Amino acid sequence: RSDLELTEAGLKTCYHNIMNLKELGIPAVTCNMCAGVVPATDDQKSLCFRWSQLAFLMPYVIISSGDSDLTVSLNDNGNDGFKKMKESITLRKQLYYYLSKPGHSTQEKTNGIVMGDNLFMVTNLEGLSEVDVEFPSGQWLAPQTETEGIFKNSDGKSTHKLTFEENIAKVMFYKLENILVLKDKDNDDNIEVHVFQLKDENIGTKITSTFTYKDHKTVITLDPNDKKVTFEYTAADTAADTAIDPNKFKVSKLVIYYWIEDAGSESPKQTYSIGNDKYNVVFSYTDGNRKSIFSTWTENSLDPESDGGGS
Repeated sequence: RSDLELTEAGLKTCYHNIMNLKELGIPAVTCNMCAGVVPATDDQKSLCFRWSQLAFLMPYVIISSGDSDLTVSLNDNGNDGFKKMKESITLRKQLYYYLSKPGHSTQEKTNGIVMGDNLFMVTNLEGLSEVDVEFPSGQWLAPQTETEGIFKNSDGKSTHKLTFEENIAKVMFYKLENILVLKDKDNDDNIEVHVFQLKDENIGTKITSTFTYKDHKTVITLDPNDKKVTFEYTAADTAADTAIDPNKFKVSKLVIYYWIEDAGSESPKQTYSIGNDKYNVVFSYTDGNRKSIFSTWTENSLDPESDGGGS
């Protein structure tokens, strides 16, 4: 709809249209992003950010204004009116493999939305500085590469008080004991692999996940005992509609959250201490050293005593 205004009433109408019409079997519901208005005041910028969160619930995103051309404002990096909205849209693009799945489910919680099995987004329709959030059961992390990020351990019943920050990286949570594949935000032909270990007494548990695209499958495993991440690829049956170009799925980054020891920092690896003998490890692969996720290989340099390198 293009007739909604950039107000809390407009934000709530957009949200409820998306959620309620899905219940009636109408999945393709969208709203004009930020009501097609270039945010100028702090209130408008806040509304635009919270409106942009709804993009994760929409099958496609539109932004238009009948009165003016928004191209200049959208492309002006010095104009912070759309800055946070564009960050939300970028992350939405990165989460393509999960948000675009047929039958993708959403579930409302108190001040939050569960998306599929492993994504949870904190929402704030009222514009409060603090929100009481009903997290789903499990361990959840809004990760930050160089710090622990925001961690919540939920029994699925109690609410957790959370300071609401208008930063999509601090309101999007990932369930631990999972491996997610994200699109590279800077290169459509690259992807990122993010490994989320359990935090507390179960840190160091072996994690396995299968990434599937057009019936091509790769089993990704983090084995703390062997200190390796393995990629085991199985091709789809030969058919025109399952053909892929493996070079368009090269891994540019491998991130492991809550690693069990200092893995050292030698290119392409960087280890960040996040306290209490826990670490985040980031592999940033250069062009010549990127391997396709649709191939079989091993990253075996988590052990600082090893020779290092993938194989």
